[in-house]
Amino acid sequence: MQFGRKDVIGAACAVVSIGLVAWLAQDSLARADCRDLLRWNDFASVEGDVEDPELDALKSRLETGQGSEAERACVARVGLPF
Repeated sequence: MQFGRKDVIGAACAVVSIGLVAWLAQDSLARADCRDLLRWNDFASVEGDVEDPELDALKSRLETGQGSEAERACVARVGLPF
């Protein structure tokens, strides 16, 4: 069995497509993890003033850039949650 030029091009396109889907899935999972780490839903549920002291401490750390390395990386990836 011989492979023609069209077969090789088709295989290359399939490999590139699978790689792109895998990369996009990985990026999407990383963004979801960041939203969990930054407590995105907690900030979305409070409109205005934050009453939870732990959430308020997280907000002040993120605003001043003093969060952990993971928190700073997530802020760079998805932005501030408030």
